Amino acid sequence: MQLSKRTIIILSSVLAAAAIAAAVVWYRSHREAQPQENVVLNEHPTDGAFYECDIPSADPLIVGRWINTANPQWHKVYYDDYDEETEMFWGKEWNEADDVQEEDLRYHGNGWFRWNKKGKELREYSTMDVKDMSIARIYILQRSSSDSLVYHERDYKRDIYRFAKEE
Repeated sequence: MQLSKRTIIILSSVLAAAAIAAAVVWYRSHREAQPQENVVLNEHPTDGAFYECDIPSADPLIVGRWINTANPQWHKVYYDDYDEETEMFWGKEWNEADDVQEEDLRYHGNGWFRWNKKGKELREYSTMDVKDMSIARIYILQRSSSDSLVYHERDYKRDIYRFAKEE
């Protein structure tokens, strides 16, 4: 059987193309990965579990949005957002009776505080827009549940603050 010149050229071209494709695939799969400039590698993929064991958990009975039962315009929010520098969590409060809305608060400025809970003590350290100077308020927890938060100031036991969980 004799092949025509045209058939030989076509078969040679197909075989050459297949050989080149196989060589390219082999080369790309076996070459060492060279670091490229301006390329960010994903060192923390999101398709797996990620857990930072050094960051403590906030008390889930404290975390949330709360409304004062005596003054429903007084709001407090306790976040589980951890501040590693001070080893406390962030929170904020505002009183709409004083014509202050949540959106009026500058991020981590006036109205914001860092908080922690040690035993029955709930400690809040206020921040300011001008300077990061903490003003401490220490409360004694009387009740802490999923929908109720009741405490008084350590030095003023008669001033009891009651908050209900905001839905």
